[in-house]
Amino acid sequence: MHETIEYPYSKGSALLGVVLPLIFFAVTFNNLKYSWVNHYTLVLVLISFADLIFLSLLVFVLIKRLIPALRNEVALELNDEGITDYMRNIVIEWADVKDINMERGRNFSKMIVDLKHETEYGSQIAVSLRWIQGKDLEICETTMAYFEEVTSLT
Repeated sequence: MHETIEYPYSKGSALLGVVLPLIFFAVTFNNLKYSWVNHYTLVLVLISFADLIFLSLLVFVLIKRLIPALRNEVALELNDEGITDYMRNIVIEWADVKDINMERGRNFSKMIVDLKHETEYGSQIAVSLRWIQGKDLEICETTMAYFEEVTSLT
């Protein structure tokens, strides 16, 4: 039996995810007031739509990322059965995993889990490491090592 490894949500990423929509909302809200005073109807509608998008994003990140991060909830778990991605509520059993790789992006990386067969999620599952506390490379290397250890015993 292997030790369960848990990675919590990243507080820094969650805070940034809340602050950016707030900044955009503040900038556009100022323009919204100006459009209201000057009766620019089309601009008013467009800016209102943009503000709704920013507020929706803010609420989503607040509920799905910041609150779990402040509660120190687990975002990713490795255990004897497999990988659990709590951010998207996906459980991947080790028996279904063919390979694990890391895909580096400009701002964050993804852990790509290749599956042995097609599932409702496809033949690959990408686990975003943006919202997980820790270094992306270390998380992927630990997951790969865990996978190798678990599969070598079977």
